[in-house]
Order: sequence, then C-alpha cells, then structure tokens
Amino acid sequence: MSYSIIYYRSVDMNINKHVEKAERLGESLKKLDIESDWESIVEIAYGITLNYIAIICEIKLKKHIDTHKGLPKFLDDNNMNELAASFRELDVLRQGRWYGSKHNGETAKMAISIVEKLKSEVKRLL
Repeated sequence: MSYSIIYYRSVDMNINKHVEKAERLGESLKKLDIESDWESIVEIAYGITLNYIAIICEIKLKKHIDTHKGLPKFLDDNNMNELAASFRELDVLRQGRWYGSKHNGETAKMAISIVEKLKSEVKRLL
C-alpha cells in the first residue's frame, strides 16, 4: 500500500484541513494488514474518501458537505456523477462489511482502489 504525503499549494484553509485529515488516516491505514484488518481498512478508507470528496468539491464547486448523509444526491445534483458512483460503491462495501458476506482482503483491496483513484484526482487538482 502506498499512501505518501500529498504535496499541495497554499489553498483555502478548509481544503488544507481535509488534506491533513486524509493524510493522517492514510498513515493509520498503512499500519494495517490487508487480510486480517480488512474491516478497519474499509472504515478508514471511508473516512479518507469523505475528505477527498470534500477537497474535490471545494475546488470545483466552492462548497461541500461534511457528512455521508445525502452526499450521493449532493454530488449528483452538482453533476459529479462519477464521484457519486465511487462513493456509492464504497458505501456498499462498508455496509457489506457489517451485513454482507465479503469478509476478506478483497473487500479491503476494493476500498483501497477507490481511495487511490480519489487521491490521484486530488493530486491533479492541487
């Protein structure tokens, strides 16, 4: 797993706080084992994703919401359908972790893949 620090220009302080939070969570993620800690990985990936989505929305829309509730609709309403789809995919993984049958490193790998995709987008924008 590669979660190096994101280097960014001086931007709005709100964005910086989200970047710092995503980086701290990424550092925690690096300490986990993909097979035995898959539940924690999915949960931390969810938190990282919320922060990356906030950064992307702030840059592109100059607004964001800090909660998962209503986030897909907010993204869809603002023509950020691909971002909404990524969040929905991770939300399904997260729910499946508690209620479903996927109980292995594959779930963690899928969550990490979503995080990496969003991280790349944030790096491109900053």
